[in-house]
Amino acid sequence: MWVGLVAAVVVVAVVLIALLGVVRRFRAARGSEPRQLTGPRRVQLPVAAVLTAFALALFVISVVLTDEASNAPSTGANGLVSAKGKPLTKPLEIETTGQQWIWRYDYPNGAFSYYKLVVPVDTAVKLNLVSTDIVHTWDVGDLTGKADAVPGKTHSIVFRAEEEGNFYGQSATFSGQAYAQMRSEIEVVSADEYKAFIKKQKEDIESAQKRVEELLTNGEVP
Repeated sequence: MWVGLVAAVVVVAVVLIALLGVVRRFRAARGSEPRQLTGPRRVQLPVAAVLTAFALALFVISVVLTDEASNAPSTGANGLVSAKGKPLTKPLEIETTGQQWIWRYDYPNGAFSYYKLVVPVDTAVKLNLVSTDIVHTWDVGDLTGKADAVPGKTHSIVFRAEEEGNFYGQSATFSGQAYAQMRSEIEVVSADEYKAFIKKQKEDIESAQKRVEELLTNGEVP
């Protein structure tokens, strides 16, 4: 979308500049009758050819860039696999919620984490960004790029980490007093390590929930 808009602006600007130049050059003096000019064909044809080639080049560039932008990365051979042992055909979706001044990550199957996002290497990952309060900007430029988390609206980023490691970023929109502490960390691990992480997160969450239920049942929580 942005590529097409920029191309359109460039074309309009070039046409307007050329038009203004022609008007200024051939305008008639006050009180005189302008003479009719018809340029020779040997001048008209090259000019038309240049303008046509320019417009065609902009069109091709916009199509190529738009196609590249729309082709989301896919999961590779070393990435996460399905229950049938085949690479995922769709990105791994993780709900990413921003709030003052922290990020929460909800993984499939009920696991979640704060502060640090863990993803498998060589796997297409889709972050669905939303905010519970004001606008926050997710920005891990070395890996995912930038997108806004807006209350009531979901913006998505699709990326694939080519290697294991840690990547860091920070919210790029001022969001209040502790804005500077709203940092992002992505840990890229192997597919097996990711599965182990999700399993442990779920076990810890379920254990904590059971403990709270026991306390409530025994009347130990006011």
